[in-house]
Amino acid sequence: MSDPFNPEASSFALPFRTRPFDLLRDAVIPYPVRPLRPQTLAAADLLAAVGELALRGVRGVRDVTLAFWREHELLAEVSTDDDLSEVVGAHDVTRPGPVADVLRSGGMVHLPDLDREPRWPDAARELRVRGVRSCAAAALRRPRFSLAVVVYSPGPLSGVQDLDVLLGEWVAAVVRARVRGVV
Repeated sequence: MSDPFNPEASSFALPFRTRPFDLLRDAVIPYPVRPLRPQTLAAADLLAAVGELALRGVRGVRDVTLAFWREHELLAEVSTDDDLSEVVGAHDVTRPGPVADVLRSGGMVHLPDLDREPRWPDAARELRVRGVRSCAAAALRRPRFSLAVVVYSPGPLSGVQDLDVLLGEWVAAVVRARVRGVV
């Protein structure tokens, strides 16, 4: 019986020539490589996409403001109404208001009835003049950045108890979609 792994023992010996293995020549399998997409997302694009999710994700929301901060510097701000953004102080964390409060402490603040809001009476009055009756603010604080969202409603807001958790989920969804090339 012949040994297929020993050509000298075989009755049908084929002369094989071998060459030394060359890693660069022999181990590389050529295949097309996709060009890398940038994995970064502009702050304004992130905020706009998260704002869209906030408008759809919280019942009763009419307007949204988002602000992106890095080390006490405002990098980007988007709002469906620039006047509302000014009122809540999304652009200035030294100004008293719900945005400064959530950026300092994290979590969320719910202002269910602006007619009876004792914490920020000036902001509450200005929001009421603009047709807002309730709002909520939340912050997503990370070591390298902070993101604040404020949602406004002409009536009562529902489902804002976990706005800070929702904000984290919306940001994650936008980033995942961006990595997949959807956004």
